[in-house]
Amino acid sequence: MKSIPLRLLAIAVAIVFAALPAQAADLGTLDGTWQGTLAVVPVPNSPGPTHTYTIRIVIAGVNASVFTQSVSDGPFRAVKPGLFRVARLGPNGVVLAMEQGQDNEGTWVETWAYVVTLKSPDTLIANFYRVVNNVDLPLSVDHSKFSEAQAGELSRTK
Repeated sequence: MKSIPLRLLAIAVAIVFAALPAQAADLGTLDGTWQGTLAVVPVPNSPGPTHTYTIRIVIAGVNASVFTQSVSDGPFRAVKPGLFRVARLGPNGVVLAMEQGQDNEGTWVETWAYVVTLKSPDTLIANFYRVVNNVDLPLSVDHSKFSEAQAGELSRTK
């Protein structure tokens, strides 16, 4: 009869452990160099750009650098040098830059954000969002306010 309470205890322990969330695989770090081409995601009611380009993101701690390549064999050009920062939690991160300036149409404010997560040690799922507000332009001008979005995967190159 003493074995019945032990069996019940063993079953109860098994049920508790089965109900606990499984430990996630160690996917490594976001730090490194990531590269790839993201597909354009249509943004309703936005005249924002719809072209794709190859991107390279270099993540190092809380800092990041972003480079774009317009043509498949052209040079990579830095985007918003020195402005990108990284916020992270586990395998997820946000690579973000915000900037404002003046041009011949007045004041503009722009945000670039790459929202990422590790899929594997060498693959990064990435969603890109860009939002621009040309503050001084009236809403009747198509590019007064616009956004663009892209999504896909990047591969670790370093």
